[in-house]
Amino acid sequence: MSQSNTANGVVTGADLLVAALLEQDVECIFGIPATHTLEIYRAFENARSIRHVTTAHEQGAAFMADGYARSSGRPGVCCVTTGPGVSNAATALAQAYSDSIPVLCITSHIPSEDIGKHKGHSHELRSQETLLDGIIGQTWVATSPEQIPQAVEEAFASFRTSRPRPAVIAIPIDVQEMTVDRIPQIDIASTSSIFDYASVKEAADMLDGANKPAFVVGGGSLAAAEGIAELASRVDAPVVSSLNGKGVLPTDHPLATSILSYTAVTDFLTDCDVILVVGSELAPSDLWFGPLRVTGKLIQIDIDPDQIGVNHPVDLSIVGDASEAIERLIERIGGHSDKEGSARAERLREATRSEALIHGSPYLDWIEALRKAMPSESALTLDVAMVAGFGAFPFFDVSAPRQWINPSGLGTLGYAMPAAVGAKLGTPSRGVVALTGDGGLMFTIAELAAAVDLGISLPIVVWNDRAFGEIRRLMEERGDQPYATELATPNLALLAAAFGAQYASAPNPDALATAVETALGVDVPTLIEIPAWT
Repeated sequence: MSQSNTANGVVTGADLLVAALLEQDVECIFGIPATHTLEIYRAFENARSIRHVTTAHEQGAAFMADGYARSSGRPGVCCVTTGPGVSNAATALAQAYSDSIPVLCITSHIPSEDIGKHKGHSHELRSQETLLDGIIGQTWVATSPEQIPQAVEEAFASFRTSRPRPAVIAIPIDVQEMTVDRIPQIDIASTSSIFDYASVKEAADMLDGANKPAFVVGGGSLAAAEGIAELASRVDAPVVSSLNGKGVLPTDHPLATSILSYTAVTDFLTDCDVILVVGSELAPSDLWFGPLRVTGKLIQIDIDPDQIGVNHPVDLSIVGDASEAIERLIERIGGHSDKEGSARAERLREATRSEALIHGSPYLDWIEALRKAMPSESALTLDVAMVAGFGAFPFFDVSAPRQWINPSGLGTLGYAMPAAVGAKLGTPSRGVVALTGDGGLMFTIAELAAAVDLGISLPIVVWNDRAFGEIRRLMEERGDQPYATELATPNLALLAAAFGAQYASAPNPDALATAVETALGVDVPTLIEIPAWT
């Protein structure tokens, strides 16, 4: 509770907001103060126990909250103003929605009595709620102070007990300043997860009886990683992951194989007689070469009942929390089977590596140098760039969940650097590296100022081909003359100096490894440029 107001016996809506966030153990908020959030920021300042990170842009604030959530496993929180603040953050919230990341966006609103009347207030959108509903679909508008803590409780309950997609709580400027005579009682939302026990025995029997089982794990399985490793070992099933599921099994695990995005994986799964899908919707963005051609039985575990069978027919579904479902399956499957799982996994790894090298060979040495320079527990945030898709996707080894932070579904340019800032604050003891192209870097380069101000060690590796390289490649593959893809990338050494960051050039993989190792040891971000245009 805000100290100055509490001492005077006055509690405002903004004070209730801060108290509710503290109840949820919120430690960090990313945002920009504005005319419509002055009361909220007064409450933040008085509370002092929540760290506030001032960003350069609202999109950066929401990207940082996303990176914080993916790295730490705790919800990320950002705070933006009415209207342009919301629309600026919208892209980052859409990215969090597409990848099921728990981000709470707190925003202001015009005076409550004028919402929807189109009077022309400063920052007024035609309908802020309609905008948000078209992006995330989970918005609360608090029309009284008493509704604020309840909205916070419900938002965090949704993160715990259902598919953890982003939420927005909008607080009109008058409601922020309204006072209450007493602290409202909050109806504590149930934290028990949805779970379907009926299908567990049948699923266990199907897996036990399989001759060529396989698992597919997605972003919804990160918390179940330990159990999945145990279950896969008992069933002797090779494990394929979506991009968001990368790290559920360590890359060097004998049953770990590849990501979904290769024809070799599709062919492998076609030959399996039972496939267990955990926390993945098998989305088109995960399958670069069309839908799976499953000839065996498919079992799907997902906490979101709407995702069951949405992209592929299923033979058996288990609706509920992945960790609990996996635990129940382990109880049902006693001993360990021998179904040549490790040999099958090794053959698939070799096949996907050969396929990945077709486009990825120019990036292989660079990614191996990057991986070697980073401590094994480090996290990598990525952008939409060929060095990521053709390089890091297949060749960057991951030893645990939450080390791979990639904007998969929406595929947003500009993600890597601000997400890396959030990831570093979410897990400050762990090294974090951002990998981006020059096009993606310039989308959110302003957040380098926030990173410098924070004094964090953050290598930002930039594959600089002075172009939107992926779009140029696709145009060439179509037989088109590349058009509008060349970029006038600024001098990155001067740019880094202007922000107060360090700079290093990496003309070869060995130089990249040295630069990354050095950058991880200094308390300031470092732009590391790979001059790929030469």
